[in-house]
Amino acid sequence: MVQLSPRQVHLDFHTSPAIDGIGEEFSRENFQAALKEGNLSSITVFAKCHHGQCYYPTKVGTMHPGLKFDLLGEMVDAAHEIGVKAPIYITAGWSAMDAENHPEWCGRKKDGSISASNYDFSCGPDDPKPACSWIDLCLNDGSYARHIYDITQEVCDRYEHVDGLFYDICFIREACYCDECVAGMKEMGLDPSNEEDAKKYYVIKHQDFMRKCGEILHKKHPEASIFFNSGGAEPNMPEYHDGSTHFEMEDLPTSWGGYDKMPFRAKFFERTGKSYLGMTGKFHTDWGEFGGFKPGEALKFEVASMMTYGARCSIGDQMHPSGKMDMETYRNIGYAYNYAQKIEEYSLHGRPTAKLGIYLSKNDTSNEGTAKMLLESQIDFDIVYQDHFEEFDTVILPDYVELSDGAVEKLQEFLKAGGKLLFTGESLVKDGKFQIDAGIRYEGNYGYEKDYLLIGDELGEGTVRSPFLAYSPAVKVEVEEGDVLANVMLPYFGRTYGKYCSHKNTPYNPADYDHAAAVQNGNIMYLAHKMGEIYKGYGSVYHRRYFINALRRLYGAQAFEVKMPSAGRAAMRYQAEEGRYCLSLLYASPITRGAVEVIEDMPPLYNVPVKIHVPEKITRVVTAVSGEEIPFTRDNGTVEFCVPYVQCHQMVVLETEQA
Repeated sequence: MVQLSPRQVHLDFHTSPAIDGIGEEFSRENFQAALKEGNLSSITVFAKCHHGQCYYPTKVGTMHPGLKFDLLGEMVDAAHEIGVKAPIYITAGWSAMDAENHPEWCGRKKDGSISASNYDFSCGPDDPKPACSWIDLCLNDGSYARHIYDITQEVCDRYEHVDGLFYDICFIREACYCDECVAGMKEMGLDPSNEEDAKKYYVIKHQDFMRKCGEILHKKHPEASIFFNSGGAEPNMPEYHDGSTHFEMEDLPTSWGGYDKMPFRAKFFERTGKSYLGMTGKFHTDWGEFGGFKPGEALKFEVASMMTYGARCSIGDQMHPSGKMDMETYRNIGYAYNYAQKIEEYSLHGRPTAKLGIYLSKNDTSNEGTAKMLLESQIDFDIVYQDHFEEFDTVILPDYVELSDGAVEKLQEFLKAGGKLLFTGESLVKDGKFQIDAGIRYEGNYGYEKDYLLIGDELGEGTVRSPFLAYSPAVKVEVEEGDVLANVMLPYFGRTYGKYCSHKNTPYNPADYDHAAAVQNGNIMYLAHKMGEIYKGYGSVYHRRYFINALRRLYGAQAFEVKMPSAGRAAMRYQAEEGRYCLSLLYASPITRGAVEVIEDMPPLYNVPVKIHVPEKITRVVTAVSGEEIPFTRDNGTVEFCVPYVQCHQMVVLETEQA
């Protein structure tokens, strides 16, 4: 298994051919000084960029017209000289020069038009160009893919030691209808007019692309890593996981979905057994931003967050066309990575202690919303991987999970053995019926776009007792066995032009509430609303508290309990060889400014209460970085203490009797 370096930079260099003097200010001394200042163990450098230019003397591609030397080779040698790895970047799905010179290489939509991202073909050369605007190229193992194979072969032959290859923009569409793909589908006996056949061909040929790139690399450099980006690290795209030696989760939280997207993805990829890293950026926004800076404290929080969930770290940067590294950038990165190095031994191995599992649905919004409710409640969780329900005490199926027949059997075995289940919305619905006997019968829906929740005493702690709005409608169920703990209250009518009330949703009908919203039948709890989807979209504290109250009626096997504000995050790992538990506590409160989530203020928390429930006897509690002893008490196997302070991140080590 490839073991990734812990502290990386991903160095972009998408540089226009209209700019001259490329790399003229590059020096080995400046490059190495930046890597040392940033405390890097690896830096991804560039062979070919989105403009289509190569940054080394090439016979296959086109060297940047403003470059007069082997910039790639100089960077690789300079990094290796100081013990830093230097995997190599090759653009795949976007290459402007190739798209212009070889229109037959372009991806095509079903109507025959060129596939593109944020690109207006009606614009002239002097019209303003929007950000991230590129034409898509076809990687379906055809003529353009063969060009990438040739680039790959050239790079592998040219450099004596290649640490790895990183291919970008690989899986951004579901199908391609270029002439080569249409002909290939027919040759394979597939129908190009059938959307499912086109998708099937796309997957098969992309898998061929990955396999062939890997064969070229590993024939010459058998220990090298390889990763295919843009869809290659998505939990719901497992068809593309085998081609990579590891996973790089490209989550730039300021602009790409926030700070809670990464944790559940990290937990998923840990389950694969391959090494994985989180990727953020040094930018205020995201890729391609020259002159944008994120504060060092924000970077420190981000890398500590990655490591909280067992991920190694990568920070994105972009080199100036001059080739000179920006030392302000690497001072910021170094500030974060100097801290990261101090907590590596407590973060990057061991196993998670969570006994609560999420079974990921095909809907990322539901997954993220469900994870967010747990994260904000400091309830640690893991991912149910390959139907291993038996590893958990309680399992959550969020909103849209449909199980295979084999998975249903395993779930039923789990429940018979005493396992507990919370499922929501349309989960476990197939062919108009629930896939398991939970004491409820599926009846479809009520016919309204929104409805209301009326919560009883059992699930009401911290919520309002008035009917409160659910922003997505409940599933209609008939209760055959079990206790109804909350009700759906319906509106007077749906909102139409012919019948409406006020600005938004129709008010509730006080007489129409006898409909089940929450049903508990033994060790099974069902919530009729799509709670993950609702919380991701609207973030009401009352929805979260309702969901957590329902969960707590089932789940009682938490390894730890922490009391922090909702912006606090907590996770714990057990390191058996060292005989210790490592509790990671994070606290920062991102705020939205314009279109960007920003972390600026880093207020401390003091005397954070913690309870630990583990089978081993705890003999010592200490902060990892400062070595401060923390007094604790023990009562019936439960260890209690207060963490004296948490500012940005605190790692607490709990040593056991066997240590």
